[in-house]
Amino acid sequence: MPKLKVQANKNVREKDKAIVLKYVDLCLKEICKKEHEINTVFRSPIKIQQARDNLLIKIRHSGLRARGGKQHISIDTSIFSSIVEYSSFAHDPVIGSMRCKSREKALAAVVAHELAHHVQYRYGPYTRWLKSNYKKPHGEGFQAIYRILRSRIVNPIPDPKLEEEAA
Repeated sequence: MPKLKVQANKNVREKDKAIVLKYVDLCLKEICKKEHEINTVFRSPIKIQQARDNLLIKIRHSGLRARGGKQHISIDTSIFSSIVEYSSFAHDPVIGSMRCKSREKALAAVVAHELAHHVQYRYGPYTRWLKSNYKKPHGEGFQAIYRILRSRIVNPIPDPKLEEEAA
């Protein structure tokens, strides 16, 4: 498998970088599954190798916003314990805002959100079920992709400290 293309600032902890790369890889593997029918510019199903080649991952620790676009995603590792989503879907039970005690789950959610934007803009115009609704930044197309990633990758991650509080 080809390596992911990564640019990390010097102040990013190796542990955080490893978490980001782990979840980028898991999200890419999920979204490249045949069942999701994500297509390339050539209208052929996306393969994991292509997805890795078409993505640059920028990792920083600077208190700036994370971003996802056609060419790259930028993940800031100076995150908090809560993931606050946009008001249009903040209360959604699958993709809405969530409180995280574990840093890993919070970083995974940020990665999934930004990777959903990457898939939306990079592959949306060529994917049958995204063609008509991929353009709006947090619209239906984005939410559909994010729902896949949150339900299959992020939400199942145990958050032991939250579970202890509930007991």
